[in-house]
Amino acid sequence: MKRLYYFLPLLAIVLAFTSCEKVIDIQVNTSPSQIVIEGNVTNTREQQTVKITRSVDYKNTNVYPTVSGAVVKLTDNAGGSWNFSEVSPGVYRSSVMTGRAGRTYTLNVSVDNKTYTAASTMPVQVRADSITLTDVTFGSRTRKMTAVHYTDPKGVANQYRYLLRINGQQTNRIYVFDDRLKDGNISKDELYPDPDDDDSSKDLKSGDVAEVEIQNIDKAVFNYWFTLRQQSRGGPGGATTPGNPPSNFNNGALGYFSAHTYQSISITVP
Repeated sequence: MKRLYYFLPLLAIVLAFTSCEKVIDIQVNTSPSQIVIEGNVTNTREQQTVKITRSVDYKNTNVYPTVSGAVVKLTDNAGGSWNFSEVSPGVYRSSVMTGRAGRTYTLNVSVDNKTYTAASTMPVQVRADSITLTDVTFGSRTRKMTAVHYTDPKGVANQYRYLLRINGQQTNRIYVFDDRLKDGNISKDELYPDPDDDDSSKDLKSGDVAEVEIQNIDKAVFNYWFTLRQQSRGGPGGATTPGNPPSNFNNGALGYFSAHTYQSISITVP
């Protein structure tokens, strides 16, 4: 009988909690499509490129409709002006030109009776001295890491972006640094591989060629890539709330316009 007295209250508690359970159906609202612009001007003599697409709902990732028929024009604060022509759907190129450090470039994109504008100032180039390879261990797995060596100019705010290519294929990881804590110092920026990537086929092996593209970027472009990097590191259960990184375009366009310097250095894994 005593066992029954103990059992009945316990059963009541269990039933009470069970009856409170409720299936919650989360309604995720779709967002309207927005123009996405990726514009780049470099200090190399070439046709500069602008790509225009439209954003899509989260359920349709990796399928971005291209935007044709846009009017794309670039100007600078020295009186220069260049019109871009569409060379393939959503891809626009200028005539051959060379961006110059210290100049501010303004990109205007007109599409669907709306104009989107962004400005970017090309920094003075900080050339890298070399790149090296070192080993880094994640748990029980040792992988090779690329590092960029350079001397940061004293008294000048500098921001750096790196693109890492292995045997010609660009990796997805975002690498951006500034000189807030190393102004004027001999510096080394380490390009860590993704510790969550379990695909060992992406590891650097003997005979592989690692190429690093080095860009000096302005503050607005740095903020764009830095925010995107922070969000990519948030992941499931992370502290970062997903959202669009701060674009330097007006009128609600997504993406970025970057006037930056270019340098490329490669190394072969021994």
